[in-house]
Amino acid sequence: MRNERRLVFIYVLTLIGSLIWLAAIMLAPWLSSRSSGLSPFLYACFAPICHQIPSRSFELCGFPMAVCARCLGIYVGFLAGMVLYPIRRDFAGGRLPKTSLFLTVSAPIVLDAAANVLRLWDTPNLLRFFFGFLWGLILPFYFLTGLGELALQVRKK
Repeated sequence: MRNERRLVFIYVLTLIGSLIWLAAIMLAPWLSSRSSGLSPFLYACFAPICHQIPSRSFELCGFPMAVCARCLGIYVGFLAGMVLYPIRRDFAGGRLPKTSLFLTVSAPIVLDAAANVLRLWDTPNLLRFFFGFLWGLILPFYFLTGLGELALQVRKK
């Protein structure tokens, strides 16, 4: 029972963190539209993890989001996966989903990103978002399982 409570705690913290993360992504363009000095700081926070190319980003309030469409899809998908997690899994601990599932869901985003880098095609933002969303959707099932295992290992030592 203790392990289950620890996993629920990890889940709740991760869910709150995901909500804050998405709020910051959307807050950056909103603050830009109001000429806030905090906006450049938020964009700078996301710059190390996303190229932030305006043409590859959705806009909010007339300004690009703090991350591109693909990254936004990953984060929205992650949040959706967090919502699905307690429906599909219990908090008593579990095993990682099958590797074949991870590879199957990863293939579209990897192939699309590689084709874009190699300039074979230029994917529309909505499709970039969709591929990111699919990949993000499965990530909590690996992330939370891994964090739960880590918490159990730390507790045993």
